[in-house]
Amino acid sequence: MDSANRSFRDLLGARMWVLSYGPILLVTALHFATPTHAHGAHDILRRLYYLPILLGAFAGGWRGGLAASLVTALCYIPHGFLAIGMHDPGRPVEKVLELVLYQVVAVVAGVLVDREREERRRQERLALRLQATLDELRATERQLVRSQSLAALGQMTSGLAHEIRNPLHAMKGTAEVLGDFLPDDPRPRRMLELQVREIDRLAALLERFLAFARPRAPEKKAHLAGDLVRRAAELLRVEAARAGVDVDVRVAADDPAVGCDAAQIEQVILNVGLNAIQAMAPAKRGTLRLATSRLRRGEVEYGAIRVANDGPPIPQDLRDRLFEPFVTSRENGTGLGLAIAERIVDAHGGLLEVEPGGEGREVAFVIHLPQG
Repeated sequence: MDSANRSFRDLLGARMWVLSYGPILLVTALHFATPTHAHGAHDILRRLYYLPILLGAFAGGWRGGLAASLVTALCYIPHGFLAIGMHDPGRPVEKVLELVLYQVVAVVAGVLVDREREERRRQERLALRLQATLDELRATERQLVRSQSLAALGQMTSGLAHEIRNPLHAMKGTAEVLGDFLPDDPRPRRMLELQVREIDRLAALLERFLAFARPRAPEKKAHLAGDLVRRAAELLRVEAARAGVDVDVRVAADDPAVGCDAAQIEQVILNVGLNAIQAMAPAKRGTLRLATSRLRRGEVEYGAIRVANDGPPIPQDLRDRLFEPFVTSRENGTGLGLAIAERIVDAHGGLLEVEPGGEGREVAFVIHLPQG
C-alpha cells in the first residue's frame, strides 16, 4: 500500500509536471491556436506529443509513460474529434492510429526504462555484495597474517619466559632465606621486602607473557552469550565504581548460544572491558556498555558480544595495531591484554574487531563467536 501511494504521488509530482504534463498542455494550446487549414502544422504538433510521453516514461517508467499518454489523449480528443476551436483537419483514421500509438509508445518505452533501472539496481546490489565479500576476504587475510606473526612471536616469548622463570624463582628463594639472617635493623629488611615484591611483580608479568605465548586449548560447551556478559559485568562493576564509571548490560531477546570455553571468553570480556574503563577513568564519568546480538558474516552466523565505552577515540595510527603485542597507549600497560584476547577468540574460530565508527566519541569492540 505504501509503495502504491508513493507511485501515485510521484505521478503527480513536480518532475512529471515539468517534463511531461506541462509540455503536453503547451502543445495542446498550440493546437488550438493553429488555424484549421494549416494541415502541416497540425501534423507536426500531433507528433510533438511523443516527446513529453517519452519524457514521462523516462521519469516514471511504464506508469509515468501511460499517465502521460492518457493526459495527451484527454487533451487531444476535444481538439481532434469534437471540433472545439480550431480543430485538427487530419483524417479520423490517422488521428485514431495516433492515439493508439501514444499508448503503445508510452508502455513500451516505460517497460524498457523500468527494466534498465531494475538491471542497474541489480548491478548495484551485486557490487555491494562483492565489496562486502572483498572486505571479508581482506579482513580474513589480515587475521591470518596476524595469527602467523603472533604464533611465531609466541614461540619466541615462550622460550624466553622459561629461561627467565628459573632465575626468578632462585632469586626469590635466596631472598627469603636471607631474610632469616638479617639483623633487626628495619632498613635492610625494607630493601629485602622491596626486592621480593619486585620479583613477584616480574613473575606476574612473566605469567602474562606465558598466557600470550601458550594459550590453553578451549574446552567448548554451549553457553548463552548473555550469561557470559552478566558474569563478567559483575567483576567489572568493582573496577568501574573505583573509576566513577557506570556499567550497562543489555541482553538480546533472542540471546544467542555460543560454543566456547566460558572462563576464557569471560577473560576476553574482562580484558576489553578493563581497557575501556581505564580509558574513561581520567574523566571520572562515562558508561561501559555490554550487549549481545546475533549477526551473519557471509555464510556463518555468529553470536556477538559488544563492549563499548564513551571514549576518548582511539588514535588512527594506533587503531591498525591494537591487537599487536606490546602496543599500548598507557604508561604502565604491557600491551598484552588485547593480544591475549584476540588469540583466545581466534582459538574459538571467532573474530575480535574494533567497530569503524560510532556515535560521538564511542569506542566499541565486538567479539564474534560461532553459534553453538
